[in-house]
Amino acid sequence: MKYYKRTRFFAFIVVVTFSFSSRLALLTAAQEVTPHPATAQAAANALVEIWEDVTATTIGTTAEWTNKVELADINGDSLVDILFANGGNYEAAGEPVLSRVFLNQGAGELFVEATQAVFGDTRMFARVIKVRDINQDGYVDIMVGTTFQTQSRLYLGDGTGQFTDVTATNLPQIDASIGDLEFGDVDNDGDLDMVLADWGAGSPMQNNGGRTMLWINDGAGHFTDVTDSQMPDILVKFSWELEFVDVDNNYALDILVSCKRCSGSFLFENDGMGEFTDVTDGRLPQFTNNYEFEAMDLNGDGYLDLTTINDGLGLREHIFLNNGQGSFEDKTDDLFPRLLNAGFDDNVIAFLDFDSDGDADFLIGSLDGPDRLIINDGTGHLSSAMMVLNASLTEGTAGTLYMALADLNGDGRLDIVEAQGEVPGAEDERVYFGTKTQPDTAPPVITLVENTMPINTDQPVIIRARVHDNKSPTMPHDWQTVSLKWEANGQMQESVMNWYGEYLWRGTIADLPAGTIRCQICAMDAAGNEACSQAQEMTFG
Repeated sequence: MKYYKRTRFFAFIVVVTFSFSSRLALLTAAQEVTPHPATAQAAANALVEIWEDVTATTIGTTAEWTNKVELADINGDSLVDILFANGGNYEAAGEPVLSRVFLNQGAGELFVEATQAVFGDTRMFARVIKVRDINQDGYVDIMVGTTFQTQSRLYLGDGTGQFTDVTATNLPQIDASIGDLEFGDVDNDGDLDMVLADWGAGSPMQNNGGRTMLWINDGAGHFTDVTDSQMPDILVKFSWELEFVDVDNNYALDILVSCKRCSGSFLFENDGMGEFTDVTDGRLPQFTNNYEFEAMDLNGDGYLDLTTINDGLGLREHIFLNNGQGSFEDKTDDLFPRLLNAGFDDNVIAFLDFDSDGDADFLIGSLDGPDRLIINDGTGHLSSAMMVLNASLTEGTAGTLYMALADLNGDGRLDIVEAQGEVPGAEDERVYFGTKTQPDTAPPVITLVENTMPINTDQPVIIRARVHDNKSPTMPHDWQTVSLKWEANGQMQESVMNWYGEYLWRGTIADLPAGTIRCQICAMDAAGNEACSQAQEMTFG
C-alpha cells in the first residue's frame, strides 16, 4: 500500500493489500467485462500504449515531491505551459523547495524552465497552484497555496511571462495549511473570489483540522478574509480537495470540501451573495477518507454529478448522481462495476471525452496501482478499465498524486501531465502525448442557458449558462471562443462571455433597442468544434 498515506488509517478501517500480480489479475478480469458496444474497440485495445511517454523530450528529469500541476498559458504565446506545485511531505513539513515552471516552445521543442523568472528563489511547501486573471487586467496571475502553517503567495502577471509577488499587499496575512483552493465569483459582483481548504496546524493526521476559508476579491486582486462572517464554523480534518459546484442549477457557486479524517465530506450552499450554510446532512452521501471530488454531468440530465476518490472501507471510487434538487444519491453499485472499481490507493480524477462520443469519460491517477481510463456510455454506466500510460502493466505508474490535461503540442488531442511524489523513487514528473488517441471531434456542451424575464432597456442584460467540453477543469486554452450572440433590428451582434467558476459563464447585452431580440450562446473549443444553444426570444421596453 501507500508508503505514507494509506498506512495511517483510523483503527476501524480495514485495509486490503494486493500483490502486484493480484492487481494485474484484477485489471485483467476488469477488462474481460463485456463493454458497451460503443467502447468495444477501446476495450480491445486495453493493453496498448495510448498515451506516449515524452517526458525526456519535453521537460526532462525532475526530482521534487510534486503535489499538483497546473496547465496554463502564462506568457501569452498561445502555448500551454506547465507549473508544478512542489514541497512538503505527507504529514510533516520536510524541506521547502522550488515549484517548477516550464514554458512550452511549440511542437517538437524542449520546454524551457522558467522557475527563477516566475518565482525567483522562493522555496515553499506548495500544495496547489492556480492560474487565472484575478485583477481583471486581461493577463493571467498565479496563486500558490502552501501548507504547514506558511503564507500562501500571489503573483500578478503582465502578459509576457513576468510576475510580481504581491502577497504582502493583496492577500490576508495568514499562516495556514492549504490543501486546495479554487477561484469563482461567489457574490455575483463580477470578479473571482477564492475558497481555500485549510487543514490546520501541525500534522494533518493528528490535529483537530482547519476551517474552510473564503477570501473576497475587491475587483483589483486585493482579497479580504470573510471566513468568520460568511462560512460555516466547521473544522475539516485533512482536506486535499475542494470544488465550486452549482449543485442546484441556480447559477450560484456552492462548495464541496473533501475530508480524509472525518466521517464524510461537506456541502456548503451559497445564498447567491457569498454566504454559505452547511447543508451536508441528507444531501451528500458520507464516506470517510475522501481525497477528491470531480463534478461533471455523467448521465446527460443537465445537472452535475460527482465522482469521488478513495472513499470508505474498500477505498473505492464512488458515483454520486444529482437528483435534480441539489442533493446527491450514491449510485456506485448501479453504474461502476466492482471489478472496474479496484480499490487501489488512488488520488485524482480528470474528466475528458476520450472517444469523442459527446459524453464524459475519466482518468484515475493512482499512487500504488496503474493509472486507468474509465469509459462512460452516456448514461453514467461505466464499462471499460484500461491501463493507458504504459505498454506493459508491469511498468506501472506508481507515485501519481495529480494529473492535468491539455493539448500541449497542438495536434487536437489531449495530453497528460502527472505530478509524482511520496513513493520513493517516483519523484519524476511525467508528460504523455496522446499520439494514439482520437482527435477531438465532439462539439462543446451548452446547457442551463438563462431565460431572462422582460426588462427595461436602460439596464444591461446578463445571461448565464453552463459551457464545457466534457473536460475538467475548463481553462482558457480549451476555447477559441465562448460568446453571446443576438439579433436586434436585423443586425447581428456578439459579446464575449466570461468564465466565473465551475463550468459557468456569463455574457452581457447592453444598449438594447426596445422590442424583441433573438439570442443564443455559441462556443468553439480549441480543436475547432462548435456548438450553439437554441435561440430564444426576449422582449424589452
